[in-house]
Order: sequence, then C-alpha cells, then structure tokens
Amino acid sequence: MGKSLAVITEKESDLLTILQARVPSLTVMKPGELSAAGLAHCAAIAILGGAGEQPVVFKPAERVLIERHVRRGTKIFAEFCTSIGHMFTTAPESTRYERLAFATAEIAVAGLSPGELIDDQSGWRMKPYKPTCAHTAPLLQYVKANVHDRVELTEEMKEQVTARALWFEEPDNVLVCSFRLCNFIRARFSPRPRVQAIVQFILSWLLDERVELDNLPQAYTVGQYDPQEPLVPQIRRTVDKAMNWFVKAGILLNNGRDGVGEGVATEIYPNGEQRMFHWIRSDCIGETAMAYFMDYMLSGEQSSLNISNALADVVFNAMQYKDSGDLHGMMRWTDEQWDVCYQDDVARAIVPELLKALYLGRDEHLQECYDALDFLIRTTGTDGTRYFCTYNSLLSPEKIAKLAGEPGNMPSAHFNAFYHAVLLLAYKISGKEQYRDVAVRGLTTIMQAYPNTFRVLSQTQEYSRLLYPLSWLYWVTGEDEHREWLYRVAHDMQQYKHPSGAYLEWDEGYTAMMRRKIGEDENSLLGCNGDCVADLLYTNNWLPFGWIQAYFVTGDAYFMEQWQDTAKFIINAQLHSDYVKIDGGWARAFDPDKMEVFGSPADNSWGPWAIESGWTVAEIASGLMTGLLAERLAPYFSDRAANR
Repeated sequence: MGKSLAVITEKESDLLTILQARVPSLTVMKPGELSAAGLAHCAAIAILGGAGEQPVVFKPAERVLIERHVRRGTKIFAEFCTSIGHMFTTAPESTRYERLAFATAEIAVAGLSPGELIDDQSGWRMKPYKPTCAHTAPLLQYVKANVHDRVELTEEMKEQVTARALWFEEPDNVLVCSFRLCNFIRARFSPRPRVQAIVQFILSWLLDERVELDNLPQAYTVGQYDPQEPLVPQIRRTVDKAMNWFVKAGILLNNGRDGVGEGVATEIYPNGEQRMFHWIRSDCIGETAMAYFMDYMLSGEQSSLNISNALADVVFNAMQYKDSGDLHGMMRWTDEQWDVCYQDDVARAIVPELLKALYLGRDEHLQECYDALDFLIRTTGTDGTRYFCTYNSLLSPEKIAKLAGEPGNMPSAHFNAFYHAVLLLAYKISGKEQYRDVAVRGLTTIMQAYPNTFRVLSQTQEYSRLLYPLSWLYWVTGEDEHREWLYRVAHDMQQYKHPSGAYLEWDEGYTAMMRRKIGEDENSLLGCNGDCVADLLYTNNWLPFGWIQAYFVTGDAYFMEQWQDTAKFIINAQLHSDYVKIDGGWARAFDPDKMEVFGSPADNSWGPWAIESGWTVAEIASGLMTGLLAERLAPYFSDRAANR
C-alpha cells in the first residue's frame, strides 16, 4: 500500500498492529508530540484514542494542525477523540448493557444489514452533543434491547444522535468513532465476521483501497471436536483442560483449604482484561469438590481426593450453622450473604459427600449432610416444595411452623428438583423414609404442574434440571409413572436440540421470572423463541450429569447417546486461549450457529461471558467424568437398570 499514514496514539493496539503490517509508509506519534512537519506529507490520519484509558483531547496548538487537515480534505479516522471539527462529546461511560447496531442501508458494508448487532463487551463510549454533530445517518449506533442477534431500528432510535457510534462528520472526510474500537481482538468484540467487516470498511475507506483482513489472530478459539477421532480421548482432554483452569485462573484457593472463587465475571474491558467474582459460595465449593472427586475416581490421583476433601471441610466446617436449635444444619450461601439459604445450592454443595459415601463408603461428613437436609425439611411446605430461599433473621419459630404447615407453592425445578434428588440419594444411603417421602411429594408437585412449572429463566432450563432428579426418583421407587416422567421430559427436550448437540433456550408463553428490564436483575439470554443461543450456566451445564444418571438407572442406550451428543457440543464450546482466566472454561452464552460466545448482556450479574466455577466448569467436568466412568459406576444404580 503506497498511501502515507500518520497514526496518533498513546500505545500499541490491535488496530495499530494491523496497520503496521499493511502500510509501509506509516508514522506513529503520540498526542503532545505532533508537529506541522510530522503531519505535512501524510495522506491520511488515524487517531486511535481507544488505546488509552482516556479519550484523546488535543492541546490547542495541535488541534490547529488537525483542523488544518480537516479543511484540506485529508481523510481522518477519529476514534475515542472528544472533539474534532464541530463535534464534541460527553465524558466516557460504560457500554456494559448496550450493543452496537448496524444502522444504515445508505452505506454498504459487506455482509451487514440494518439491525444486526455487534457486542463491544464492557467498553467505553462518548455521547456526541446533538447540536454539534452532523445529522448524517450513522453506520453504527448504540441500542439497549434484550434481543439476541438483531434489533428492529425504529425511527425514534434513528433520531437519537447521542446513541451514534460510527458516523461521517461534515465535511465527509472525517469518520468519527465514539467508542474504544482499536483493541477489538483482545476485547473479544463479537460476532467476529461483523466486527471484521466494520474494521475492513474503516481501513479501506481511510487508505483508499480495499484492505483484506484474513487470518487475524483471535483471543480465543472453539470447535475442537473431531468426528474422525474416537470420542473418549477427546472428552479426556476436555476434562483435563477444565481441571487445569481451576489452578491457572486462580480459582482454587490455597489448594482447596480456603474454598474456591466463584469464577470470572462477564465484564471484558477494552484492554482485554476480564473482571473476577470475589464471592466464596458453598455451592461452588461443593461442586468443585465433586469435580476433584471424580478426577480422583478417573485418574486415581490422591492429590485430587485431598483437594476434594479440603473443599468439603470448608463447606461443613465454615459454611454450615452448627449451633443447636431450629437453624442447626443450615448451609450458608456465601461469605457475604451469610444468613441466606438456597436449597438447590445446598444440594449441590453436599452431593459429592453423599456420593463418596455411596462409592467409597466414606462417612466423614455424612451426619452434616443429614443435618443440612433436616434443616431444609423443617422449612419445606406440605407439598414437598420449599420457598426459593430463607433468611435466618426472619426464621422465628412461628415462621418455621408456618413454612412447614402449608404448601410451599414452588413447583420449580430450578429451586427444588436438585434438593429432591439429594433427598433421594440420602434415603438410599441412610434408609430414612422421611427423605424419600418429601422428595416424592415434591417431585410429584412439580410434575403435576409440568410443563408449566415455575420457570426462572426458561422452559429449557426447567427441563434440563429435571433429568437427574427424575432418574433418581425412578431408582428409588421403581414406579412406572416415575419412569414415564423421566422419558417424557427427555423426549420433550428434543424439540430444543440444535444439530450441534446444544439445547437452545425456549420459553413457551414467556412466563419465566427472569425476563426483566436490562441491567436491573438476573436475566434470561432469550430474546424471543427461536434465538440460536445455548446457556451453559443454567441449561446445558446440567446435561452431562443428567443424561448419564438416566443411563445408569434405566440402562437405556438412548440416554448414553444423548450424553455423547452433549459431550460433542461441550468439546466444541470449550474455550482455548492464551488468556488464563478463560482457557479451559465455558462462557454462559454460546451461539452454535456462529460458533462464538454471543448473547444478550441484559443480566446484571452473570452475563454472556460469565464463567462460573461451580455451576458451569465443575458441573460439566463432573458430568463428563461420570460418563467416562460409566462401566464402573453404573452397577451402583443397577436396581432399576436390571428391569430395562
């Protein structure tokens, strides 16, 4: 490329690297170092303000030089620059709950049509003041809508000048970008083809010739499943990578003696760094203990069992209420929400110790498991369901009696099914009939409401959470009706199955509780039924363990086939990256058509890039390893399988 280019920037960036590889005649200078001589022979200028934490503001003498080129007709790309020409902006603000929409049919950008969305993650952008900004149609503008892939741009949206993100100023030799774009690779802008099309348009316009952006480096890759290779070794590599994530990402604390961190938050900043969660949660600790226990069962590594046992000690010695009285046995949710108890989270915290009792005859924390379940039963309604959580400060003797003396009216797999499953397992180990009776009553209540259970995030999620509780229900009772429930849910799941093996979000009638205003609370990834989005925090993460438990109990190869299909998807969705916080994990939102992490950012806590230590990585790894151990573990559940 023969055109001379001046790049004004504080530091290196993805965009600068691309330009340096393609423009031989390129001069780089920092704000504060501009001179008339340095800019005299440039045919174009790229102001890459997004490389720094603050936007570029030129000193008056330098501003004169830039404005001279504006009047001369020099092409100028001004990214994250507070003022150029007549335009000036507000102070920067986060784009955490916004996304970029391609906004015009007047300017052709290859492969893009109006309304298609691009996610700049937790970026920074400035709002131009309306009176000072050219009113030409923008190429990109910010929108705030709980949709998956595209938005219908209304006339009202198009008139929001302060929402514009990429547009031509007057005269039209100035292309303004109000957001931090230049590190679009490391900040994981998505979907990649759309982002690449925008960057290619900018550079082709700036340099007056077509710029090809083939073979760009990527911050992460997916799609490792190879249909030509046997599945088992691929699963084993996937599991090993997931287990390494706990150490490399700094999730495992003091070799398990201090528990685990919750995981990696969704916020990816413009420099590519990602925020970490800081809660210590009993469910995540227990689920990670489960993963290390299964790793011990699979590999025989004593160190894995030691870590699992250390994590269990945190759950039962630090997170459980030990004083006598009505609260005895209560399991605390987090180190911060100390007096809160969610029964489904308690179930996942204690199930590894119950399985150690089943598989190994280990009983070190068995009584504490029973204590936790006895507390939950004391606060469970007459219909076998428990209100979604309790607060110790509100649990007076009168309140406890009220909870136990009337229906819980919570026919929700999200809040109750795992609790019922663990009651059934505890019954198998202890023989305590109360555990069986409460579980049967509760799962019956849920299935009487099915498919219109109390949904939290989606219908698909409710179905996925029923698989292993119903498997264990049939294991315990042997009743044909309970077997039919399991098969009904399993077959109903198939209507949401994607060719990749993923199960897409769906919510008939849109009744899920977590369909709220953007950024105000937890939120579903689902914009509308038919969206191509798989949730690996609330749906697909439960399936490896669910399918394999159904196989153990029924002996039906159908369930093993489902487990294998899910495993193939899981292999493909695993993240491979030089960035250790994500390498080996699974992010919440995955679009199997795009083969990218991509989804609505509406959830205020666990957005599309959240990687949960327990709910996601540990649950998936445990389910995969359980399947690899099928021949060894299935006999423990053979009561019903013998009747297949």
